[in-house]
Amino acid sequence: MKNKKALGFTLIGIMVVICVVLVIMMMSSGKKDTYYGIMKDNHTVEKMVREKDQKVEKDVHIKTDDNFKPEKGQFVMLVKKEGSDDFSKKKVVKHDDIPHGLMMKIHDMKNMDMSH
Repeated sequence: MKNKKALGFTLIGIMVVICVVLVIMMMSSGKKDTYYGIMKDNHTVEKMVREKDQKVEKDVHIKTDDNFKPEKGQFVMLVKKEGSDDFSKKKVVKHDDIPHGLMMKIHDMKNMDMSH
């Protein structure tokens, strides 16, 4: 009986430690903004839309590196911390990976007749 209680207390202790670590990680990561866009060339995003409020930005210059080499016409997902100018995550994505509402903003489809 004592072994079961000791095992129970040990598991509870481990779970509490894991929860504390997860909370600390979430708090330290800060708020991040996610953007989706289409490339104008390999260093410029022609049009990019912020996921949070669908704000559109045009002709945004980004730095490329060995892991991120987008080409003209490719769709990208960019993540940056709030208040920062540098993107912490840059990734080439497929058309289908972009939320529909944001894709409509990228393609200026808000005024199109979608009744057919």
